[in-house]
Amino acid sequence: MENIEEALEFDPKGSPDVDALASAYKETRSELGEFIEQRQEDFDQRFQVWPGKARDNRKHARSGGGEPFPWEGASDLSCNMIDDVIRSHVGMLMSVIKRANLVATPVESEDVARASVVQNFMKWMLQVKMENVQREYERGFNHLFEKGIMVHYVYWEQLDQKVLETIDLQEIATQVPELAEMMLDADNDEVLNELLMTQYDVGKKKASAILRDLRAEGVATVPVTTTIHNRPAIKALACDDEIYWPAWTMDPQDAPYVFLAVHYTPEQLRSKVTTNDWNKQWVEQVIEKARGLSADEEVNYSRERHRTANVDRDLSDDDTIRCVYAFQRLMDEDGVSGIYCTVFHPNLTGDHELEKPWAKHELLPYRHGNYPFVVTKLEEWSKRLYDTRSYPQVGKSWEQQLKAEMDAAVDRLSLSTLPPLEHPVGRAPSRWGPGVKVPYRTPGEYRYADTPRYDGSSIEMRENIRRMTFEYFGRNYTGVDPQDVGNKQQALVDKSFSHIKQVMDQVWSLYQQYGSDAEYYRVIGVNDVQRFDKGNAGERYDFYLQFDVGLLDGGQIVERVKAISEMVGALDKNGVVDTEKLLAMVVEQTLPGAADKIIQPRETGVNKAIEEERATIAELVAGVPPNVRPNDAHQVKLQVFQQWMSQPDIQDKLASDEALQERVQNYFQQRNFQMQQIQNAQIGRTGAAPTQFGQTGMAQGAY
Repeated sequence: MENIEEALEFDPKGSPDVDALASAYKETRSELGEFIEQRQEDFDQRFQVWPGKARDNRKHARSGGGEPFPWEGASDLSCNMIDDVIRSHVGMLMSVIKRANLVATPVESEDVARASVVQNFMKWMLQVKMENVQREYERGFNHLFEKGIMVHYVYWEQLDQKVLETIDLQEIATQVPELAEMMLDADNDEVLNELLMTQYDVGKKKASAILRDLRAEGVATVPVTTTIHNRPAIKALACDDEIYWPAWTMDPQDAPYVFLAVHYTPEQLRSKVTTNDWNKQWVEQVIEKARGLSADEEVNYSRERHRTANVDRDLSDDDTIRCVYAFQRLMDEDGVSGIYCTVFHPNLTGDHELEKPWAKHELLPYRHGNYPFVVTKLEEWSKRLYDTRSYPQVGKSWEQQLKAEMDAAVDRLSLSTLPPLEHPVGRAPSRWGPGVKVPYRTPGEYRYADTPRYDGSSIEMRENIRRMTFEYFGRNYTGVDPQDVGNKQQALVDKSFSHIKQVMDQVWSLYQQYGSDAEYYRVIGVNDVQRFDKGNAGERYDFYLQFDVGLLDGGQIVERVKAISEMVGALDKNGVVDTEKLLAMVVEQTLPGAADKIIQPRETGVNKAIEEERATIAELVAGVPPNVRPNDAHQVKLQVFQQWMSQPDIQDKLASDEALQERVQNYFQQRNFQMQQIQNAQIGRTGAAPTQFGQTGMAQGAY
C-alpha cells in the first residue's frame, strides 16, 4: 500500500484496514532486521552457540563446523563469562526486589492514611494475588541485559473455565416448584430447552439431554462457567520476537502503532471465540490456511537456536498459528484519542473471502489511556528506542579472547602430555598412544617433537580479561574498586525500580477499574467506604521502591546498624527518633519479610512488659527471689514497680516485713546493675549516655 499512514487512520465505520496493518507489520519487521539479527547474535554469544559445537567441547569434522583447526579433537570450550555476569545481575535485582520497601504517596491528595492503605494492599496483591509476578520480572531482567530492552505487558486477566456440576430435580422442586412441574410435562419441551440453553450456554441437543436425564434419573450434569483468574497480570515480552515498534520510535507511548505477535494452537484459537468473542469464521479460516505458515520469512529465526528465548516457542511452527495484535493510538471524528486493538494474520487479509478479515477489533477499555506496555532501555545515550547495546554485544570481544586463551591452554596441555612423534619417512609406527609397545628400531631414528612450553602469562591474561569485564559491568572481583561496583549496581537498581513503578501505576489503575470492592475491603480490613475506597482509574498514587545495594553486604548491614544505634543514643536527646520503626527497617533489610513476624507493636510490647512486671511483683510478695534479665524493658518495668511501691498499703507492708524489704532491695540492685551495664557500654562506644528508649507515652502517663 502506497500510504500506510493514511490507511491506518481512524475509520468511523469501525472497519480496520487489515491490508494496511499487515503491510505496516511486515515493513516494521523488515526495518528492524539489523536489530533483530544483532539480538540473535547476542543470544548465540550468551549461550555459547556456534556451528559445529560438539557435546564433548572438542572440534570434530563430523559436527558440521568445517575442517577442525588446528587439529581434529582440539579444544572448543564454552566460556560463559557474559552469561555469568547476566545471571549475577539478574539475581541481584531479584534479591533487591524482595528486600525493597514499597511506598505509595498521593499525587493530588494529602490523605496520607489512605495512601498507607493502598500501599499495604499493593504489597498483598504483588505477593499473593499476582503469584507469577516474580517470574515475569526475572524474565524481563534477562531481556534487559541480553537484548538491551525490557518490555512488560500489563493487562487484566480474566480466565473462565467450564466445569461439570450436578443439578437435582428435587432441589429444583424445593426452590422453584413451578419449574419442576413444567419439567414433568412434555408439552413444555420447547420452552424448557430454550431456558436451559440460555442458563447453561449449551446447544439444543445438550439441553434436550439435560431435560431427559432430569426426567429419567432425577439428576443431570450441566456445564457451569467458573472464574479461575480475575486479576491484573504482567508478562515479559521479547523485543526481537514478540513485540515491535516502528524503527524510528523514540517514546513507545507516543508511537502510532505497536505490534504484538503471539503463537496459538488451534484449540486455543477456538476457545477465543467463546472467551474473547473472536470472529468464528476468521478463526476457522486461519486454522485452515495459516497453520504452520510463517509471516516473518524475511527475518526468520532458527527455531533450534531460539527455542529457549521465547516461551511461546515450545511448540513447532507446524503446530501453531502466529497471530498479530495491532495496537493503535487513534483519534475519532470527535477528537477523542484512544488505543484500538485489532487481531489479524499478516498473510490472511483481503485476499480471502471473509466479511471481516480480522479476529477482533475494539477500543481498548483501559481507562489509563496508555499502551499496556512498560519499556526500559539498558542504555540512554540516544532518544531512539532501538539505539541500545546489550551485555553480549559489548562483552563479545573479551569473551572471545578468554575462550581463545582457555582453548590454547587445553591444547598446550594436550601437546605436552602426548607430543607428536617424529619418524623417518616411510617408517611410521603402526600404532601409537600411551602404553603402546613400539617395535625396536635403530636408536635415534625416532624422537618426540618439541612442544610449546608453559606460558604463565596466559593465566595473567585470563585474569585481566575477567577483571576488565567485571569492572565494566559492575561486578565484584579482585582488584575492582568496590565503590565503582556499588555505583553501577545502584544505577541498575534505580533503573529497574523506575520500570517497576510504571508497571505498578498501570496495575493499580486496572484494579481500580476492574477489581472487586469486596476483595479490597477484605484485604485492607477497613470498612470506611467514604475514606478508604479504592477510587477510580483517574486517582493516582506515586509508587516507588527504596533500597540501597550496600545492604546486600551483610558486613555493611552490621556496620550501619552499629553506627545508627550509636548516633541515635548520642544525639537523640529529645526522643524524636521512632526506634520501633528504625528497628523494623533494620530487620526488614536483614531478613526480608521477617519484621512483621518478630517485631510486635509498641503498645503490645509495653503491655507485655507491664504484665510481666506485675507477675514479678506477685512473686516477690510470695517470697520468690527476683531474677532480672540483661536485655529487658528496664525503664517500663521499673516505672511499674515504683508505682506499686508508692501505694500507702504497700509502704505499710514493707515497713512491717523485713524479708520483703530485702527482696525488694535485691530487685532494685539487679535492675540498676543491668541498666548501668547498658549505660556503660553506650558511653564506652559514643562518650555519651543513652537516651531513655522504651519510655512510651503510655508508661509515662501512668505517673
